[in-house]
Amino acid sequence: MLLATLMFVTAHGQSSPNNGGFGSNSSRMIPMTQLPTTDIKDGIQDRFLHQEWTPALVSFRHSSDQWQVPILFDIYSNKLYFLHEKQILEFVDSVSEFTMNLSRRDDSVKVTFRSFYPPIEQNTIETFYQVMVDGQFQLLKCKAKTIYLYKEQDLPEERRTYDKQLLYGYFPGKQLVVLKKDKDQLLASFPPEYAPLARSIIESKKLKLKNEESLRELFSALNE
Repeated sequence: MLLATLMFVTAHGQSSPNNGGFGSNSSRMIPMTQLPTTDIKDGIQDRFLHQEWTPALVSFRHSSDQWQVPILFDIYSNKLYFLHEKQILEFVDSVSEFTMNLSRRDDSVKVTFRSFYPPIEQNTIETFYQVMVDGQFQLLKCKAKTIYLYKEQDLPEERRTYDKQLLYGYFPGKQLVVLKKDKDQLLASFPPEYAPLARSIIESKKLKLKNEESLRELFSALNE
């Protein structure tokens, strides 16, 4: 069982991938600029439950270092773990972003999770969001348990159902808002200075805004 083998590391802990304090120059992991792909048949949460480690490039809030390490990410509990010398660890420093290359069929998909966005509702600055569209205008997805009332506490993890996810828009000026898949509600949630531009894009492209793909198209156009 995963939790039985965890070696937890706090901000004051002594363990890290280089067997020293974070930032030590001795035996530091070499940053990598390219990641290998890993075959994926199930979602990221399934990989966590089955302990299928995925190579990832990890960036930190307080350092310019990047580490390539195998990770497990529990989407719903917002917990990130990495593997080093057969030990399962948490990072000493705060992780700001991690990226995985996941292969599906004959294609490779880059998946990025990022934190340190403004707090919103029950989400804190440490909540990880999947970045669906990057740039000045970002489309984000979150499935953390904090976004809904959880009613299956007595069920084992593999039998629990998590069917709710929220989409967010991150705008210049560090403005984070919840998005609705409805034109009027969506525009009402936009910061006022960007709503007219969004409306013109929606109308010119005849976007229905009924699915995630149309929101991707909208946010990609906002960045052009």
